[in-house]
Amino acid sequence: MSGGRTVRADDVAPRPWPNGGGTTRELARAGDGSWRISLATIESDGPFSLFPGLHRLLTVVEGPVLDLTVDGVPQVVEPQRPFAFSGEAEVVASVPEGPVRALNVIADASVAAYCTVLELGRGSALPLAVDQAAYVITGEARGSLVIGPGEVAGRGTVAVVTVEAG
Repeated sequence: MSGGRTVRADDVAPRPWPNGGGTTRELARAGDGSWRISLATIESDGPFSLFPGLHRLLTVVEGPVLDLTVDGVPQVVEPQRPFAFSGEAEVVASVPEGPVRALNVIADASVAAYCTVLELGRGSALPLAVDQAAYVITGEARGSLVIGPGEVAGRGTVAVVTVEAG
């Protein structure tokens, strides 16, 4: 890892969800508040908080599958497969195989958010643009968010988040 700012998730104090149903660690936020990246621990079944007027992108980065019911429609969110939904949706989570940690991007309508999970080889270096951050899922810096511009280097798995203001 080099360049950019690095935030270790374990160094960020957990905060309760707005609905009190779990905790999250805010890792990064836009200066204008138009988006945020956080890491949530989901240990038990229950509803997600509502975020009217915003959209969400969730990626399971630790643990098994996460079952969600989004506006009455069942969804299975597999590890390392990003899942997008409206912040206004009524979402109920179930952790049938045990707790999970999920990387979340919550953004307003003026921001397009993307997440791509990549495997890096031991000699790899992944450059990050100013509108990108990479959460290290496995590797030397596991549990850290590297905020661009900068790079992530070395063997491991990363979830690269890109936030594009419209």
